Amino acid sequence: LVGGCERKRVERRATMSSSTYKKAIQGRTHKERSQPSDRKKLGFLEKHKDYVLRARDFHKKEKALQILREKAEFRNPDEFYFGMERSRTVGGVHVGDLDRSEYTQEQIMLMKTQDKKYVEMKAQVERNRCDRLRATLHNLGEAPANKHIVFVDGEAQKKDFDASEYFDTLQDYLDRSFHRPRRSQLEAGPAPKLSKTQRRRKAAAYKELEQRERRRDELEGAALRMSVEKEAMGKGRKRRIQKASQNRAGAPVYRFKKERKK
Repeated sequence: LVGGCERKRVERRATMSSSTYKKAIQGRTHKERSQPSDRKKLGFLEKHKDYVLRARDFHKKEKALQILREKAEFRNPDEFYFGMERSRTVGGVHVGDLDRSEYTQEQIMLMKTQDKKYVEMKAQVERNRCDRLRATLHNLGEAPANKHIVFVDGEAQKKDFDASEYFDTLQDYLDRSFHRPRRSQLEAGPAPKLSKTQRRRKAAAYKELEQRERRRDELEGAALRMSVEKEAMGKGRKRRIQKASQNRAGAPVYRFKKERKK
């Protein structure tokens, strides 16, 4: 009897372990059918996941309407606070009226100065990123800014110096500061072309550089306009001689009257 009990216990453990493994293994994924071809004119066939999203959105809106309805029912008609005097409704939508008279001219100039410093900081960040990107790229089609200096022993070697022989390459590749193949590599066969992934990465890097340079120019222009606006708010008689639309930098040009400083 003892042996039989132990055998039944082992079989039960084996059964439980196998059922546990069956639950752990992901079962078959049941897919929902798409719209039949003869019913394409009726539009998209809604799946269960689409219904779940639509039902959640409906109940969310229904709950919000219920809360607003309760607020309207329990609203006190005699309720009043002083903020109502500076607010209004346009087409049933509440629009707050900001009172700008609470800020003095000095406070407004201080806020504009802080905004200008923030924009200049972001422009400097973009400028540094452009410099780092430009340093990693080769900028094909542009003349190399660096120089390769070769030291010789005397004037005789300087006169007889041959750059193509020194760099072991053809005359056509001397202007390159990168990817300058040797004669042995040219004799072995054509230079290997860039792969599809390398070309895609190269195009993405140049596109990023172009976008960052455009963003840097926009930030610098915004900082210039904010600086001109801040100076125009200052004291002194001035006259605008050029509009922002007429100026290339996008900022108006003012001429201040000369005043004698004591």
